[in-house]
Amino acid sequence: MNIRLTYFALWAGVFVTFAISSIAHAGVVDQSVSALPQAECSEVRKGLEDGVPILPGFRQFEYEFAPNVHGIKGRLCRLHAVGSGAHMENTRIRSLADMHAFIEASLEHIGWIETIETERFKDRSQSGKDVFALFKNNAICVTTILISPAPGYIPTPDTKSNKQVHLGALYPYEREWWVAVDCFHL
Repeated sequence: MNIRLTYFALWAGVFVTFAISSIAHAGVVDQSVSALPQAECSEVRKGLEDGVPILPGFRQFEYEFAPNVHGIKGRLCRLHAVGSGAHMENTRIRSLADMHAFIEASLEHIGWIETIETERFKDRSQSGKDVFALFKNNAICVTTILISPAPGYIPTPDTKSNKQVHLGALYPYEREWWVAVDCFHL
């Protein structure tokens, strides 16, 4: 009888270990978040529009999270600006790095900061994509900036090499910008 009790305890321990590890893993994989309330999202929008010298300004939406590598589900508040280089660029914004600097400075000005948690969202590519995130009051704002040739633009030999278009060689009206700031509470 004693040996049966030992086996039962052993199997129960194994089962509990698997159950706890799967629950802990599920918490990491299936992180559920909620969108920033409208008033807080409007505050972020105002900070961006006061600090980022682009036209047109940011539109405010609320969406479900798209499937993502971080396993985050729920809703987000999106501040979105789209336009050609002729609309988005000026004497102060001529590059992806310029746009990044203005957005980051605008958010930092209203209290958003970079943390260890926000580091996981960083991504930069040579093809015109820049992603970064900032944190405030148990919320995260993830900024995605994309710059690409405008739809219908046909690259000329002097603007490309190795099948890659050099965005800096294009005129502003030949470039298109897409900027999204996605904010959510953890």
